[in-house]
Amino acid sequence: MKKFVRLAVAGSAMIASMALATSANAAATATADAKAEILSTLTVAARSGSALDFGQIAVNGAGTAVVAASGARTCSATLVCVGTATPVVFDVSGTPGASIAVTLPTGTATLTGVSTAATMSLGSFTQYFPNGNTLVAGTTSFQVGGTLTVGATQAADVYNGTFQVSVEYN
Repeated sequence: MKKFVRLAVAGSAMIASMALATSANAAATATADAKAEILSTLTVAARSGSALDFGQIAVNGAGTAVVAASGARTCSATLVCVGTATPVVFDVSGTPGASIAVTLPTGTATLTGVSTAATMSLGSFTQYFPNGNTLVAGTTSFQVGGTLTVGATQAADVYNGTFQVSVEYN
């Protein structure tokens, strides 16, 4: 019986040592690198002297004047558009080599007459990146155009208004 107990104890010790060896061989550890890049704060501003300018418009009935973000102007048949029309130019700066996305207004902006307080709506904004949306050397620019809705009896006046755009990293 003593021999059987010794064998049982020896067998238990051997099984326990195998279990410990198996646990030690089954576990492993590794080290990984972690990193983060903090990007420069983005800035965006309308270029000095730049405005979304529709030029001069003569009204023969309700219509629309469109200044494309690329610079082309079109007017409906009820409007006579003359003078220079230009999209507004925005300058952006941030982390060199990063790309950006622009968010344009989804609604309309109101242009109000200086003398008459009459209004017109500006909407359907579009954007154009003449040099791409990558911040080469930390800067890029983009242009914004839109559609001006002119009433059939729009008062003769100079109209002004504002709208906002935002930029973010892609």
